[in-house]
Amino acid sequence: MRGGARTGLGLAIASAVSFGLSGPFAKALINAGWSSNAALLVRLGGAAVVLSAVLVVIRPGVLTALRRDSVVLVLYGSFAVAGVQGTFFNAVRYLPVPIALLLVHTSPILVVVWVWLVRHRRPSRLTVLGGAIALAGLSLVVQVWTGVGLDWRGLLWGMASALCSAGYFLLADRTDSTTPPMVLAGVGMVLGTGLALLAGVTGVLPVELPSRGHAVVLAGVDVGWPFAAVFLVLVTTVLAYLTGIAAVRRIGASQASMVGLLELVSAGVGSWLLLGEVPTAVQCVGGALLLAGIALTQRRPVAPVSSAVAAGSGSARPGRTR
Repeated sequence: MRGGARTGLGLAIASAVSFGLSGPFAKALINAGWSSNAALLVRLGGAAVVLSAVLVVIRPGVLTALRRDSVVLVLYGSFAVAGVQGTFFNAVRYLPVPIALLLVHTSPILVVVWVWLVRHRRPSRLTVLGGAIALAGLSLVVQVWTGVGLDWRGLLWGMASALCSAGYFLLADRTDSTTPPMVLAGVGMVLGTGLALLAGVTGVLPVELPSRGHAVVLAGVDVGWPFAAVFLVLVTTVLAYLTGIAAVRRIGASQASMVGLLELVSAGVGSWLLLGEVPTAVQCVGGALLLAGIALTQRRPVAPVSSAVAAGSGSARPGRTR
């Protein structure tokens, strides 16, 4: 493996692990009485301040990017940042973090279905097989036959996050961005923060903070909200987005998307160690099937949308997103 490829692989792993920890840290704040939008504003607003300060110093052609790639930047800020993260934070309010993240990762299946039905591009047999396996895994994760367990509000928010992620992939497929990673992440965070503020001001997603004395508990220890907030900003946002975008540009969208699935492992281990959330055995099997199915759909993706789907896993989430 060449040096550039090794660097890209390392960046992709760092991005996936960092993204995966966003759920546990955000949920710790939510469990302490923060509203989902308050936690989102801390994450996006803090990252926007940090990245804007960096952009002021290095000045990597921000004005040029705004003129040339304004559509890409708006889509990125709206869907990949505010949309995916806002809906995901609301999902983890009602669901275990790994379950919410699994729902978000169904977005490649939604893209395949859209391309098949709307753009009339028939997927390969391998893609169809992967989609079927992923849906079977999703049914095990959700366990709809039980009628209890998972809160329907969390399920709706999780699927909304998947829709936002899929929408970004489809829209990004129609663009050709040459914006530097730092500018893409920085401007995206600023736009995402603005949308989160708008949602708070209008009351769509209220901003609520707890009174003093509410513990922010991770691994059984009150770490305090400042530590959780700083970690959420610097590690799970600034580091995660920049390394993810840089990884895609070094090793390609397809490979970065596969490595990006480690985000689910990171979220699962982090939720177990930090929050004590342990999925059932059936949900673990379902999660493994879901990941295997998604991997198959991206093995021979539908062109040309496949590039956007794969790139999103490495740079956008949700998105990855996330």
